[in-house]
Amino acid sequence: VSSKKRSINKETARKKTTTTTTRKFNMSSSTFSPTTTTTTTTTANIPSSSDQITELQCCLQSFHNPNNDNDYDDDTITIQKQIEFIQSLSKWNEELESQFTTSSSSSSLDEKNEEQIKQIGIELYSTFLWLLQSSSHDNLFSGRRNEQTSIVTFTSLPVEKNKYGDVSSYQEIVTQRKEDMEQLAMYLASILSQSSSSSSSPKEVEETTTMQLISELLRTMTNFIRWIMSSKSNSAASKSLTAFLTKGTICLSLTLLELSASSAETELNQQVARNASVLLFRTTHSKPNPLLQYFWITKNGYKLIAKLLLLSDISTPLLFSVVRHVHHVVASFPKRVGLDLLNDGLRDQQLLLQREEEEKSHEQQQQVVADATTVLIATLAWCIKSSPAFPGKDRINDRRSDIALEILRILFALGGDNASSANNNNRTNNPHFDLMTQMGILLADILHLPNANVATYEVKVASVSLLMDTPINYGYYLLANDCIRTILDVLELQVSSVVLERDVSGTKSSSFGGYSKVSGSKDDAAALTPILIVLIKYGTANPEILRQMKERIFPKEECDELYQKAIDDLPLSSSSSVSSSSIQRGGGGGAKNMSPIDNPSKRTLRYKVIKLMTWSESNIKRLSAELMWILCNSDPTEFILRTGFGNAVHMLGMRGFVNIPEGNSSGGVGVATTAEEMLQQ
Repeated sequence: VSSKKRSINKETARKKTTTTTTRKFNMSSSTFSPTTTTTTTTTANIPSSSDQITELQCCLQSFHNPNNDNDYDDDTITIQKQIEFIQSLSKWNEELESQFTTSSSSSSLDEKNEEQIKQIGIELYSTFLWLLQSSSHDNLFSGRRNEQTSIVTFTSLPVEKNKYGDVSSYQEIVTQRKEDMEQLAMYLASILSQSSSSSSSPKEVEETTTMQLISELLRTMTNFIRWIMSSKSNSAASKSLTAFLTKGTICLSLTLLELSASSAETELNQQVARNASVLLFRTTHSKPNPLLQYFWITKNGYKLIAKLLLLSDISTPLLFSVVRHVHHVVASFPKRVGLDLLNDGLRDQQLLLQREEEEKSHEQQQQVVADATTVLIATLAWCIKSSPAFPGKDRINDRRSDIALEILRILFALGGDNASSANNNNRTNNPHFDLMTQMGILLADILHLPNANVATYEVKVASVSLLMDTPINYGYYLLANDCIRTILDVLELQVSSVVLERDVSGTKSSSFGGYSKVSGSKDDAAALTPILIVLIKYGTANPEILRQMKERIFPKEECDELYQKAIDDLPLSSSSSVSSSSIQRGGGGGAKNMSPIDNPSKRTLRYKVIKLMTWSESNIKRLSAELMWILCNSDPTEFILRTGFGNAVHMLGMRGFVNIPEGNSSGGVGVATTAEEMLQQ
């Protein structure tokens, strides 16, 4: 296709334009300022799986064979037909992405359509290869920021280079064996890199149809892989993606990511880079995953990700995708191998940038080399503090909240390596101490964010998880910055979501609106375990923190008067030990002794935490009881009065105040029928 035919009108190809925040990052000063780019968003209805299969197949066939004649050749592909193809793919992608966003369960693919789905995958991938083959010498990625050697390495191909010189039609590609398609992809990656890096004159490519089509095909392949991998039919998924999950796809994705991210800053280049990065993530994230090591080590992927982390002007959707690569590598490689390589890449890239700066200024620069943790924390600081106010109004295009959430999860994963020494306040012996020192005021800023929407709330919950491995002395910092109150706010939202907002069908209503499907106790444990551990940890170590917690969970106006009356009615001997009279007199006699003395209303935080003391998940039951135990100053009498013997008996048994016979699967205490009999056992 000639470059003249590729030139299209901007308004024709876009239906709606919105703004996207990008970051400006100076490593020496760790300061940021926002800029904006634009991306395209539309809304669509969600079709069924069978409709999606049919729609994508028709879309591909109409492009290659619109009149049931032979395939297009380069002279007959009109600019209008390419625009129509882009719009058809965009519509299909929007419908599928809407399903990803709103659907609570994975899609189901009929295994009888397995062969059809596999063929569609081959046709889609072949279309992508054909497009790149037909435009591989067109210098699509001119205007690169510098002419340094490509980071992505290419080994000599095991086949003759000229084997693919005449493979120019779609039909020739779609009939290739899987191995030949993989080699063609690797060959095209090499050709694209060589032809683009040799360009000497920058050329605007924002309006070219070919680049738009490359971007939309990358997006389509990404969504296709995600859709198939989320299917309940594992056999259909694995067989349908054989064309995509290859080293050739890794090579092409890396090349397109590097070229588009390194080219002149345009909206379209950022879109291509982001879609190439997401395709790379989906390809290496599949299970089983033999391609991750090939991407990260063999093809120098760690160097490219390091370079992108240091770029100051990439869009937030692209930056979010880059950070996800880091998280995946940190979680997948054992013994910090992946992270160590990333640190090497960051060091080399920063030294290179410093040398370039020295050559420009003719002055020697002070070497400042930041590791991955420092870069991630600086990026997190930008996400929280940059304008517009976090998290922004457009979560689709302003991905700062997603970036912040991903970085907090990475830092938590990194901190887990040092969890055993987290309570060690010796800086020399505790590497995690330095991590939390760098976070400093940033964690307090996050905890003070308003609970105005889901995005902010999720970031706050992730920051609480990070507090599990902090040194004990960090509690004084949290106390000085009024963070205990905000942590208790998060606790109340979380326990309300788990205890009060679940209906009988197993759905859970979000505190911010909407519904999400939950699987049961495992989800509850994942949500509540971190914050319960944090409160127990700091409440045990710091009396002032314990006082604030107790005032919040046992408010004076609701329970102190009744509690004091119950204490006054108890015999003097019961003030420090559990006795039968403390149950009978404090609770008012009879069955009431099994409940808290003041019967707290369901709206109170105490009611919700007490409810968790008999939860089905053992960790939640133990931790919530442990929290109430320390709030009652480890006094069994106060513990029973405030929570009720029926709720307290499990903790009393663990503390040795009640003898619970072993082998009782029901969790009860033998055949006793009254509280007094239970205590006598």
